[in-house]
Amino acid sequence: MEWVGICVLALAVALALPVAAAGSLAAPSLGAHALLVLGALAACVLFLVLDGPRWPAWVSFGLSLAAAAALARGTEVLVSDEPRAASAGAEEEGALLAGVEWPMLLTAAFAMCLAAAGTTTVG
Repeated sequence: MEWVGICVLALAVALALPVAAAGSLAAPSLGAHALLVLGALAACVLFLVLDGPRWPAWVSFGLSLAAAAALARGTEVLVSDEPRAASAGAEEEGALLAGVEWPMLLTAAFAMCLAAAGTTTVG
């Protein structure tokens, strides 16, 4: 399951950086979510490298859930009707990418929870 987690988190990182760039001025939680996704990917890689302790998988699970929560909060700000100084096109693009990324984060959290619980494909 850790291979599923690392692949999905790599795709989530590829989406997190443009989301953070498009919406972090309007919603600072989108900038924080990109850092959380990078941390989750690093913890997943650490889990594969150490090949023994399960704490990196739990860390990756927790960071994935925290990133999903921060992404949901930031997307709520992006799709609100309150006027802001940022351009509407960038906010719409950021909200679109966030809508694609959110299920990926939940899938990665599920995969890392299974890996932390001992349902692994390696070892």
